[in-house]
Amino acid sequence: MTFKSTFLAGLMLMLGGCAAVPERPPAAITATTTARLGATALLRELSRVASLSPEQRRRELAGLEGERRLDDARRFQLAALLEREDSVEALERSLKTLGAITDLNPRAQPLAELMKKSLKARIELKQQTARTQELQDKLDQIKALEKSLQQRNIPDKTP
Repeated sequence: MTFKSTFLAGLMLMLGGCAAVPERPPAAITATTTARLGATALLRELSRVASLSPEQRRRELAGLEGERRLDDARRFQLAALLEREDSVEALERSLKTLGAITDLNPRAQPLAELMKKSLKARIELKQQTARTQELQDKLDQIKALEKSLQQRNIPDKTP
């Protein structure tokens, strides 16, 4: 009985790997769904992006970066995807993209402002972390130099 269930599970996994993945999920927000971006649509998009795998995020990010003109819904989508990246440059691009959104519902405005504040704080934290590491490296170099100077100043014990 266990061999059959194991065989069946393996077969299902192989067949699942062959399934076609839609290029753009139907839950993605579009300009046609809402004339103005509402808070519900923004929250839905944030939760959708959070549930994507890193590979899916990279694919969507590449697709959005390839588009020439982005409407506000696509801009928010791009900002949400960039927010998930770990580099300061991606966070700064996300902040810039959020700043370019013009047609937000008044109820969605606090969410966008909160997201901007979060991005600014994360950028500042990354910059401070980099500065701290740089200063720690310099401190380690100074300690090593001090130790080598102390070893030079020790008089040789000659009889």
